[in-house]
Amino acid sequence: MKNVLFWVGGMCGVAAGLVVLLRGKGKPVDVLAHQLEVAWSDHHTVA
Repeated sequence: MKNVLFWVGGMCGVAAGLVVLLRGKGKPVDVLAHQLEVAWSDHHTVA
């Protein structure tokens, strides 16, 4: 059971890494950082 949970967690990590790499392809790091900052502030100001 523990091995299955580790396997599922690993696959989720790989999928998240691929999403980050593919969505950020060709964009400078400062642009990605700004997008993250805007998304974070929008998420925390909506109440």
